[in-house]
Amino acid sequence: MDSGLTREVLDALPARIAVLDGTGRIVETNAAWRAFAAERDHPLVPRDGDEGRTYLETLARSGNDQASTVATRVRSLLDDDHAGTELAYRADADGDALRITLAPVTHDGDRFVVLHHADREREGTEGGTGERISSQLKERAMDEAPVGITISDPEDPDNPVIYANAAFERITGYPVEEVLGRNCRFLQGPDTDPETVARMRQAVEDQDPVTVEVRNYRRNDEEFWNQVTIAPLYDHAGELAHYVGFQQDVTDRKRAERDLETERDRLALLNQIVRHDIRNDMSVALGWGGELAKRIDPADEDAFERIMTAATHTKELTEAVGDLVDILGTADPELEAIPLAPVLRTEVDRVRSNFDYRSQSVTIRGDDDLPTVDVWATPILASVFGNLLDNAVFHNDKAAIEIEVGAEVTAETAVVRIADNGPGVPDERKREVFGRGEKGLESPGSGLGLYLVDNLVDTYGGSVRIEDNDPEGAVFRVELRRADPESHST
Repeated sequence: MDSGLTREVLDALPARIAVLDGTGRIVETNAAWRAFAAERDHPLVPRDGDEGRTYLETLARSGNDQASTVATRVRSLLDDDHAGTELAYRADADGDALRITLAPVTHDGDRFVVLHHADREREGTEGGTGERISSQLKERAMDEAPVGITISDPEDPDNPVIYANAAFERITGYPVEEVLGRNCRFLQGPDTDPETVARMRQAVEDQDPVTVEVRNYRRNDEEFWNQVTIAPLYDHAGELAHYVGFQQDVTDRKRAERDLETERDRLALLNQIVRHDIRNDMSVALGWGGELAKRIDPADEDAFERIMTAATHTKELTEAVGDLVDILGTADPELEAIPLAPVLRTEVDRVRSNFDYRSQSVTIRGDDDLPTVDVWATPILASVFGNLLDNAVFHNDKAAIEIEVGAEVTAETAVVRIADNGPGVPDERKREVFGRGEKGLESPGSGLGLYLVDNLVDTYGGSVRIEDNDPEGAVFRVELRRADPESHST
């Protein structure tokens, strides 16, 4: 091919082309390169010979880091017998993004480098380099994803798999080559739920996304629980093109759920025993104790009160344990609007009745002036106030126990205060006492009461904290969310 034809061919090419000799000077360019150089001041197309420098020197001294990288690659190709390379030049301030190709050429014993660059299409432009880069990146991401990914083709009979990633092979044990061309139903087995399979099949027929948990089987016939999501993929015309499936092994979670269900069944049995048998027996003991109270010799009153206090506490503990079982057995209890004042008054009356055997008084004030307000809670809200009132009695070192109850309302909350004249709670333990097993004053209690209070109030979206009473004692402050828009005193 003569030189004239060679130049015509070069000039016909849309890519910008320049040939560099061993010194790094441009010895040949095509029309596209010359036109670009005349119209633009681009870091990759400096004027050759500016300030006496070669093109390569100008490129190397450029303040543009990417241009300097290109210069380093060009020099490497001129000095050593390396193969060509391709670089991606990121968009500059004017928005140009280039694909740069460098190729070494040896002619008559001399070394040359052919440099050409073409506009790199923007990300997502059909047919452009950006789209190819994006596709490669997406495929690599799918190959290395921690969840199983499959793509199927509904145009082929039986909607076969046309792509499966490495995670799918790890989860199922099936090599990718054994998966391609098959419908994913090969993962089903004897104990696969047919209703779940029917849901997936119907979703595919309706072109709807669906997520299910299904019992599947690995290649070695081992069962596992598979969380499967299937979603349709549409082409640019809005027509169904493929289905994508995501698989995640949730066997450990399903096993934990099964163990939790077993534990809940055991707790339900414990609840029945505690609430029915033990509570009934303690009610009988307290009933007979009340009869004996009138005939106790004054010298034995102190011992009698200790026995009755322990028996009363045991009875109340059965209620706390039963309520705690209810909490543990319900993952997400449904809250309802509960009238605050009646619940609080009922618990105050209960405490007064339970401790009427005491020779020294238990005085509770404030329950006759409670606001009428509803709060978000469950029917066992009474356990919150019952345990706090019991705590004010059991953990009190005074002969004459005094308890003050009250409530304040705001636009969003209702705050109940239960104050006592006991020994109080040191600052460093004001949070600790809500921990499981905490108790004080050498009490016979289990410490479950305040633990239950804290968990219940948290479940209701509220909070509980302890403050110092004046001049002595503790104040338990329970903040609950209001369920009604108005409030007034009764």
